[in-house]
Amino acid sequence: MIAVRTVESDADIDTYLDVRNRVHPSTPMPREAVLAQRRHSDNIDLIAGLDGVPVGVATTAEFGGDPGGDLAYVTIRVLREARRQGVGGALFARAAEHARSLGKSRFYSVVRDDDADSLAFYAGRGFREASRMQDVQLDLMLVDVRPAPPDGVELVRAAEEHDRAAYAVALEADPDIPSGTPMTSGTFDQWRARNFGPLAIRELSFVAVEDGRVVGYALISRHTDDTATHAMTGVARAARGRGIALALKQAQIAAAKAAGLRYLRTQNDLGNAPMRRVNDKLGYERVLEWVHLIGPVTTG
Repeated sequence: MIAVRTVESDADIDTYLDVRNRVHPSTPMPREAVLAQRRHSDNIDLIAGLDGVPVGVATTAEFGGDPGGDLAYVTIRVLREARRQGVGGALFARAAEHARSLGKSRFYSVVRDDDADSLAFYAGRGFREASRMQDVQLDLMLVDVRPAPPDGVELVRAAEEHDRAAYAVALEADPDIPSGTPMTSGTFDQWRARNFGPLAIRELSFVAVEDGRVVGYALISRHTDDTATHAMTGVARAARGRGIALALKQAQIAAAKAAGLRYLRTQNDLGNAPMRRVNDKLGYERVLEWVHLIGPVTTG
């Protein structure tokens, strides 16, 4: 028998994380990330049991890349030995119910390109590929990077006092990011909550300042104990093509290495040639690809 329930207690969070990270042990989810997503009123976390044993988890919320739009984000993970028994379908049905309660008509999901089962699961429900993201990694032990900003540009830590100015840059940068669906920044509070949650590391994040004005920013968040993730890099349209994004990432690499981290990871859309060139120049190496999917909110 399959039973789906919502995550309510600390013990439920432990169960959710155990199942989720057993499905994808190479990309573990920190407990802080679960706690952060649960602070949003639109978020629901689910656990599916098969004959009383937890074997699947799911999360649904408004898609953060398009606040107020018609998209809900969904992620479903089922242990390999419990697949093809209806567990994923039961989780999807409950997630779809929640998405409809939010007024959403489409789902956005992200799946590893080597996860044939999940790709087939979503394809069978009418999902289509919207884009692909390349996941790359830099071994900080193998690099010695010194920031080299353009003349007249200063790189400073991304303190709270810079948030409003960085948001102004995001209003230009976000819509220009190649994506499966056009990205919107949302309100300042929505943008700040998305980019400066509990996993954000301000000490490793920087803004680029020219003539007293922020013209670029680069943010880092925690991934695991020895690994951090480039969360976002954005440059104002008028300041592009001068090496500011490269300099910002150089500053992050130097700071991350000094802080004792071993790896930095990031993801870039395959169509984002400028940022992929930056990462190639810095020595990042491919780990895997993520397939971004969009499909209907239906249990069909």
